[in-house]
Amino acid sequence: MSSSRALSVVSKAARAIRAPAAVTVSSVATCRTARGAVCQQQRSFGSGGVQNERESFPYQNPLAKILHPIGYIKWKMNRIDSARHAYENCAIQFERREDLVNALNIPNNFQTWFAMTVLHVWIYNARLRAEGVEGKEMKQEMFDHIWLDVEIKIHKAGVKSNFSKIMSNLVSAYYGQTLAYDEGLYYGDDILAGALWRNLCSSENVSAQQLEELTRYVRRQLQRIDEADRADVLEGRFTFDEVKV
Repeated sequence: MSSSRALSVVSKAARAIRAPAAVTVSSVATCRTARGAVCQQQRSFGSGGVQNERESFPYQNPLAKILHPIGYIKWKMNRIDSARHAYENCAIQFERREDLVNALNIPNNFQTWFAMTVLHVWIYNARLRAEGVEGKEMKQEMFDHIWLDVEIKIHKAGVKSNFSKIMSNLVSAYYGQTLAYDEGLYYGDDILAGALWRNLCSSENVSAQQLEELTRYVRRQLQRIDEADRADVLEGRFTFDEVKV
């Protein structure tokens, strides 16, 4: 697809989308722009954020970890387990969204699985940004789970050479894709549609209507996690909407 036609497709899809205000993810979320500047988006999640965080994150003080080591270890293991459930819910979307893969005519391979997983992890992280220290901890745990899973998949595929280079390229891809989605979240659906076209569709020959549906799908998932109960999100019980594309 030529660059001019690609821009036309993205532009048409963006003009066709009219996301309601409620779909915009609410919290104080940090979005890095292409120039590296930091943009603040106002969000308002739940009423008792700080109080709830203090109650559910009892080991912010390093002294508490020393005085209650067993309690801290148990708490930490629970947090790791919650992050694992959350990550697995993101990673399995590739298998569950066969309709999306078929509709976009994208290849059924590791690269598509990785892009789909990164997209859903980013959606999850969009909410975790609003959850203070506990959200930050869970984001880090989910990040660790991604690379453990990727490493296992690469080894199972029998890849033995250039492993470090492959992992380095995937890490770069992760940051590049999530940065592009952050910009789309901040600047609007035309930028988001372009990011989805480049990263998930691998710049394949997709129509404006297909790109519109994909962007609507992402906005619907952002709305769903925005409205989700805080405990469900932080304990890994949140599930994505079963919308069809």
